[in-house]
Amino acid sequence: MSIGSILIFHYHSALELMTDCLEHDLVDKKELAEMIEGCAEQSEYTYHEFMWRNLKRMIDQHEGGNVVGFSKELRGPDT
Repeated sequence: MSIGSILIFHYHSALELMTDCLEHDLVDKKELAEMIEGCAEQSEYTYHEFMWRNLKRMIDQHEGGNVVGFSKELRGPDT
């Protein structure tokens, strides 16, 4: 397994976990956004900050079942 595939696997896992938590109201969205903002502010590298802020943006845009922020036409069928 390559390092790249490990990175993708873990990022995908984080997105899936966040989706499940948001879909089933397992987390407080405001609290989660504050925690992620804290991670962004403490980031040593700008690309780390960018990724944390993108996760936060996804939470802010969450309307139920669309945590990735794309329209249904672009993201394909939900599974």
